[in-house]
Amino acid sequence: YHYPAKDELINSLYERYQKALLPLLSAAPEVRDVEDAWFFMHSLFERVWEYRFLYRDLGDLLTRNRRLETDIQAVLELKRQAFRAVLDHLEHTGALSISPEEGDLCATQMVVMLTWWLSYEYARDPRHALEDAQAQNALLRGARHVLGLILPYLQAEPREHLRLLLLAYQDPASAAPAGGQPA
Repeated sequence: YHYPAKDELINSLYERYQKALLPLLSAAPEVRDVEDAWFFMHSLFERVWEYRFLYRDLGDLLTRNRRLETDIQAVLELKRQAFRAVLDHLEHTGALSISPEEGDLCATQMVVMLTWWLSYEYARDPRHALEDAQAQNALLRGARHVLGLILPYLQAEPREHLRLLLLAYQDPASAAPAGGQPA
């Protein structure tokens, strides 16, 4: 059964999400090194967690809410452009070497991973994944995996720096889900 008031609530929450996300995405050109990239990524995942109701059942919400269906496409493109800007700026500083085609592919992969990370977390542990107690570890795992996509393109020194950052922020649960099997 479909409740019209539910659409109003979802639209209102989505507007808040956009207001929280857009200033963050506009900061992408300020990313100058892997530490900035880590902070940027972690900040994005904090917004994902804050608005996890959107991300957990995005497919279902899209089938039921026409406004969300049309607006989310623009947000996905803004995310892609932001990630592309991060890659471009890291390349400009000499930290990264990537072709335009690879940059476009990588930026899209980063968007896909960021957008559907919580669905992956939920599939790994449906009874606990979206509880507040899991937030920090879920965010760290997501940020680590998205930033891991740029490792092959980084020059030796920034690559090692990013590897150390990824190791420093690794949580014990990232190696295996609650069931004990590798992800």
